[in-house]
Amino acid sequence: MKKIQFFLSPLLLVLLFTVSASAQRYKTAAGVRVDNGFNLTVQQYITKGWTVEGILHTPFIASKDLGITLLAEKHHKILFRGTNFYTGAGVHYYWQQNSARESSEIHDNVMGISGIAGLEVSLGRINLAVDWKPELHLSGDQARPFEWNGASVSLRYIIEKRERKKIKDWKFWNKIGGKQQKKR
Repeated sequence: MKKIQFFLSPLLLVLLFTVSASAQRYKTAAGVRVDNGFNLTVQQYITKGWTVEGILHTPFIASKDLGITLLAEKHHKILFRGTNFYTGAGVHYYWQQNSARESSEIHDNVMGISGIAGLEVSLGRINLAVDWKPELHLSGDQARPFEWNGASVSLRYIIEKRERKKIKDWKFWNKIGGKQQKKR
């Protein structure tokens, strides 16, 4: 555990101090999210590096959770185009939730706030993300109000790509010895 903390601490500091940029290559992406269960996820680009993500928690495979999470996320470009670090926060509501994974106790109407931090890579029409989403339950599950185990992998299909920004032509080269501008 000490080795992981030793590695992650400097990495997180570097990522937090990178220059903020609109690094997403998509407007809309949808797919699957695998954590303690099999969930559905949709991300929509809003403006200037901000997205809104909706997660539908389904009771398929290993999880008994049935709920929804809405998150606002700020993306920061790192390393190269199409690679992002993101952080955000939002709210969650579970109609049914099994917070203690080792027991069969189900809690109803669990709601609270969620945080998220992760890395994503977009290649072509595929978006792959790895993140951590802790949750603080404000009602419904007071036996275990803070959920640390929120690590997941998401695989999304990019439905609509964003247009790349075009660089303005300031006619710089023409002014310093290139083509002469025509005078009228």
